[in-house]
Amino acid sequence: MKITILGGSGLIGMQLIKQACADHYFTKINVIVRRPLAFQDPKINELVINFDDLSSVIKGTIGDALICTLGTTKKKTPDKKCYRKIDLTYTLISAKGALENGHKQVHLVSSIGANERSSVFYPALKGEIERLISDLSYDSTFIYRPSILIGKRETARPLEWLSQRISSVINPLLLGALKKYRSISGEQVAKKIINELKKNKVGKHYFESNELGTP
Repeated sequence: MKITILGGSGLIGMQLIKQACADHYFTKINVIVRRPLAFQDPKINELVINFDDLSSVIKGTIGDALICTLGTTKKKTPDKKCYRKIDLTYTLISAKGALENGHKQVHLVSSIGANERSSVFYPALKGEIERLISDLSYDSTFIYRPSILIGKRETARPLEWLSQRISSVINPLLLGALKKYRSISGEQVAKKIINELKKNKVGKHYFESNELGTP
């Protein structure tokens, strides 16, 4: 399988790249990023671009499945209009272009609590992205809603580090319906996506955070 990853330099994106490189099922990995990757492999076709050129780049990228892991933070992008452009506009451009270019599957990393009707900016935005992506005519659409992500990032996020420390104490207390709020590693989310890519299921599939640890 040939895959295209949007946002390969993030926590989940880098794990996806490493796991796909180690798996013979994947023969080519197109990675669309804004800066060069620290990780290299013969399978990787690295496309370092200005994201304003994303539309033309994605239409020229051949693959079977698109994985969208692109996202920013309030600290990096305090302006909501810019935040929306990165999270929503770029993701939608890539999904439309990949579909036009023959990709059959789309995999979107969203977030726990995504809800377009929310009065809070972040979950409302994520819910809107989910709807726009699921409305596209892909053979297979997969949406993943992880809770707090844990794992080592290229750039430190102090508040996220603190959240990880707190969640390690709270996780065992979250039982039953609250399990989906447990923190989860970027490695585990990537593993779930890799497994779903290989199943070639058709239709629309949604996974809450507590389901991302299952094959």
